[in-house]
Parts: sequence; C-alpha cells; structure tokens
Amino acid sequence: MPPRSRPGEVPKPIVRKDSFGCLPLNAFTVSCLHQGHADCLIGFRDSEETLAFKNRTSLQVSQGQNKITIPLAGRFFNGLSDALYRGHLPEVLLAAPSADLLPDFLADITEYIEKLAKLGFFMPRKQLIQRDAVAELIPCIALTGGGLLFSRFITGLMASLRGLRHEHPSIDEETCLRILGRLVRGFVSDESHQAGISDTTAGSVLSLSPFPQALRIAGGDLWTQSTIQTVLAAHGLTVSVESQGQNTPERLEFQNALWRVSHVILPNLVQQQLLSETEAQALAPQIQAGIWTIGVKRAALGEFEKPEQPKISPKSQSKGATSKAAHSGASKPAPSALGWGDVAIMAGLNGYAKELNLPAESHLFETLTQQLLTFCQQE
Repeated sequence: MPPRSRPGEVPKPIVRKDSFGCLPLNAFTVSCLHQGHADCLIGFRDSEETLAFKNRTSLQVSQGQNKITIPLAGRFFNGLSDALYRGHLPEVLLAAPSADLLPDFLADITEYIEKLAKLGFFMPRKQLIQRDAVAELIPCIALTGGGLLFSRFITGLMASLRGLRHEHPSIDEETCLRILGRLVRGFVSDESHQAGISDTTAGSVLSLSPFPQALRIAGGDLWTQSTIQTVLAAHGLTVSVESQGQNTPERLEFQNALWRVSHVILPNLVQQQLLSETEAQALAPQIQAGIWTIGVKRAALGEFEKPEQPKISPKSQSKGATSKAAHSGASKPAPSALGWGDVAIMAGLNGYAKELNLPAESHLFETLTQQLLTFCQQE
C-alpha cells in the first residue's frame, strides 16, 4: 500500500518526483533504460511479454556487433500498480505503444484508475492539508507511439471514465478532467522505436535504437506540459510545447503524417525501387490532398489554410548508404527507414476516410497501407 500522510502533515509524494519511466517493452523504451535516460520500464500488466521478463534480472540486447546486458532488477515492473506499490511510479511516463497495442494501454490505465477508486484514494478527505490523488498517483503521460492515436485513445479513456463514474461516485467530473489533462501527444525526433520488439518471449536478442534529442508535445494542461519539460530536460531530452493557438494534438498528428509522406515514405519507396521517381512525384500531391481533406473534416486542419507544395526529400542516410553500395559494387537497395508506425499512419487515415464516407481517399490509403504492410513484413 502506498504511504499515506497523517492529518496535518505535508502529503508524501507517491509518484517518484523527477523520475522518468517508459512503457511498454520495446526497442525504444529498452534503449532509454540502457542509456541512463529512463529510471524504470513498465510492461503491460500480466501480458505474456511482461510475465516473461518480470522475474528476470537482466536483458540481452545487441548494439552494433556487440551484445550487452541490461540490468532489470528493481527497474522493470508489471503494470502501473506494481510500480506504485514498489515506490517507483514515475512522475513522467513516456508511453510508446504501437497502434495495435493501444487497447492494451487503455485497458491498463483504466484498470489502474479503477483500483485507486476501490482503495478510496479519490474520496474527499477532511484534513488540514488535502491530498491530491491525481497529482500523487497519475503520472504525466506523453503518448508517443506511431500513428493517428490521440483521438482513439482520448475517446476511449473518456468512455472508460464515464463507466467508472457510475460505479465509483468519488471519481467526479473534476477528477475526470484532471486525469485527461495528464495526457499529451508527443513525437520524438527519431521514430525508429515504432517497429517495436518481436519474439521477446522466445528470448531473441533485441536491438537498441537511438535515444531522441527532442520531443514535440501538444495537449494536456499547463502543469502537465511544464512537468514533462522540466523532468525530461533533466534526463537529456529537449521538449517543445506546440499547443499554442490552434495546434491541437490531432493537428500535430496530421502534420507529422504530411511530413513523413514527403520525407520518409515516398523517398524510401523510391529508394527501395518500389516506385519510380516520376510515380512518387505524381502520387505526392494526391496523398497530401487526401490527408488535408480528412484533417479539415476532422477540424484538425484549417479549411482556409493553404498547404505547402509537397516536396519529396531524399534522406541523407539513404544517400550515404546508396553511395557505399555503389563503391562496393552491390546492387541491393540501401536499408529503408520505413517502419510499422508508417503502416499505422496510413491505416489510420484509411479508417478516418471510411468513417467520413470518402471512397477515393479510402482507396488511396488502403492501397498504401497494403504496400507498406507487405514491405514491413518482408524486412
């Protein structure tokens, strides 16, 4: 049971002040832990993957040609409740689930809030210094997984909170709004974590991904934004808040989708010889127009805004890799930067197009989803 303050005492902090944790177990979050940026790693509660690792004291990963061992003892926890009870619930949680694992994250956080309600933490208390259950027990969460996630997650969380209010009157409207205010949407400067980890339960060797240098966030309340900036800055990550004016979390997602089409998806399809440059140049404005149409209809983008002309930008690392291959006489295309997060973006756009009854846009994004899916499955 977490420590409680006596009446009149200054409340003991239950989230670990200035602590930064990651969720769930994937290449990106393991890298954060190994490189000393994250203090702990939290798995989905009782998932097959979490149960396979929770009693292990270390994890083997690959870094280039080397294999290294990362200590897990006292740093890996079976869900939010386990981290709380062991005194390691981080003040800031960087949640990086893939799109297909978003329901698992929603289920975990809903179960955690329900458990707190059952234990009476949201009950009003008559004491000299009031406890703040939301501030003490709910981390500031930056949702950083790839894809169009925020609307799905926040809608699901709102529905879950409405359900919990019927069963637990102590979760009042103000508490619900404050819990929702603990969530921001974030995009890291390096999205290589989107691919995640496969076959972890089979004991495969995992590969580390680079730690990002910057995080862009939107949404959440001002306290949450400030806390995330302060805590992550102390852990080596620069955070820029982009919620000013009309920059909503969903707008940030659509802007990211537009950027990845021009700078990642189409350049790499050309690089992998899956599209010609002529085909990519012709496809770029169609994709941009489709994204813009959906964004406007969802009120994420302004109806009278003028989108920039799409320019397909070759990746510098791809140029280097291509040059290296040419010197060695190799004809195999350079490795692609495409990942499962790009599949999730196209799939999310296809889902929105269907909901909005946009058959042409749906056909476009469904075709792209299948192309990227086929490519990623072959990697």
